[in-house]
Amino acid sequence: MKRALKTFNARGNERLTAGVGIVLLLLSLAELVSVVFGVHAFMSLHVFVGFVLIPPVLLKLASTGWRFARYYTGARAYVEQGPPRLAMRLLAPLFVAATFVLFASGVAMAVLHGHALTVARQLHGPSSVIWMALLGVHVLVYLKRAFISSSNDVTRSSRASVRGANARAYLIAIAVVSGLVIGIATVPAQHHWVNLRRDHHHDRSDVRSAVAGGTIGCCRSGTAR
Repeated sequence: MKRALKTFNARGNERLTAGVGIVLLLLSLAELVSVVFGVHAFMSLHVFVGFVLIPPVLLKLASTGWRFARYYTGARAYVEQGPPRLAMRLLAPLFVAATFVLFASGVAMAVLHGHALTVARQLHGPSSVIWMALLGVHVLVYLKRAFISSSNDVTRSSRASVRGANARAYLIAIAVVSGLVIGIATVPAQHHWVNLRRDHHHDRSDVRSAVAGGTIGCCRSGTAR
């Protein structure tokens, strides 16, 4: 246990958070590109990258949650490192909530139908906007620091200065590979997301047809009288 705590020390945890943060930034940029150029036109890419994001996101939540727990339980190294900036601490609960809603609603759109599917759609859009906005704030605040910390973990001269470099590299690699496996495994099911727009239009057409049919029926009944 003591050896594990030494491996995942405060500086090591900072480097892990920075490294997986860079991975998340690159994947999030790919998601943003799919949205900017038309999410329905690039739905397959959007869904694939969304699934690839899930394991790195979980790793990022784990590393930041570990720091939170160690700091507030009085671990000396984490206390000496200091707390996150106040603004970031205030935004953290919203960021975590937006993350959960965004990914849960995205996955749910493949399995839900009817009113539940409509609710999932309504949650996914706003949560993605909030998530991207909060991610932008985090990038502005932490990007320089993340690049420095992650580069220190790959530079030979500074890599060995913090215990656990190999473990951190393995964790990030496992998260990325797991995401790719999940993304590839869900390719056959991507038609659920690709057909969402078509189904949405069909639903609207069915409603219009029903309304129109009801109106015509009423008119015919009135004429018959």
